[in-house]
Amino acid sequence: MTILFKTLILYLITIAAMRLMGKSTIVQMTPYDLVAIIIVGTIASEPLISTAFFPTLWALIILVSLHILFSFLTLSQFGNRFFLGEPTLLIKEGTILEDNLEKSKISIIQLTSILRAKGYPKISDVDYAILEPIGEVSIIPKVENTPVTIQHLDLRIDDEGLPISVIVDGKLQHHNLLLLGVDSDWINVRLRREHLHHKDVLFAYVTEKTKNLVINKRK
Repeated sequence: MTILFKTLILYLITIAAMRLMGKSTIVQMTPYDLVAIIIVGTIASEPLISTAFFPTLWALIILVSLHILFSFLTLSQFGNRFFLGEPTLLIKEGTILEDNLEKSKISIIQLTSILRAKGYPKISDVDYAILEPIGEVSIIPKVENTPVTIQHLDLRIDDEGLPISVIVDGKLQHHNLLLLGVDSDWINVRLRREHLHHKDVLFAYVTEKTKNLVINKRK
């Protein structure tokens, strides 16, 4: 088996393995996700420097199967606590909990850096800071520092719904048209009003509830 063919096959198999392991593997990066990714990378690279190809495939299959099993186990309260742990309070009512910082192995400098990155340069502005099991720090500001919302201002804003792409790089997205409950003729009629063909459009979307078409033309 040539090195080019072997590399291509392993590349595709590794991508498939990561897809099977779920999007959370990349986005949330839980402890068992991180371990699985490291081991997958190590196992997948082994045949590139040796001849053990098929044993590698079996190892990947076993690893991915275990990861999927662990993912299902975390759906239970016990499994979630065992594999992911529990949230940890780092700040409570504006006061830093030093013992919890030490247990979480987070320094004051790291904590203040995280707060600044999230837009809270002063610890006194924070009511609670929580270290989540996925490693993210959630921040709940004090009431007086809560961002103003439309609801606070008592304003009425029409809900247009989710913007769904209907044309991408000049090509109609037929599946998304079905989601919107419209067809290609509906799009073409509106394009003709703008003296456009869908090939003249770089990107266009339709708001789900108001059916408003927004077009970005090619330059």
